[in-house]
Amino acid sequence: MMHWSILPLEAVMEGYDDPSIAPQIIEIHQAGVTLLVEPVGSGQAKIHRLLSPNAADYLKPEWAPGQVVNMQG
Repeated sequence: MMHWSILPLEAVMEGYDDPSIAPQIIEIHQAGVTLLVEPVGSGQAKIHRLLSPNAADYLKPEWAPGQVVNMQG
């Protein structure tokens, strides 16, 4: 893959291999689906990925990446 930028390579790759900057991704189960989420505080999490064998689950806007869900429910 090529990446064209006017920024120097050091600026583009800054923090790329630093694990302290990487988001903490955890797996939760809600309403029969498995979600990979990043906790954002106060019992909520941002969806990164939906894992489901049911194709219809991918059409539901509440399971879209970027949506915020409650981790308790």
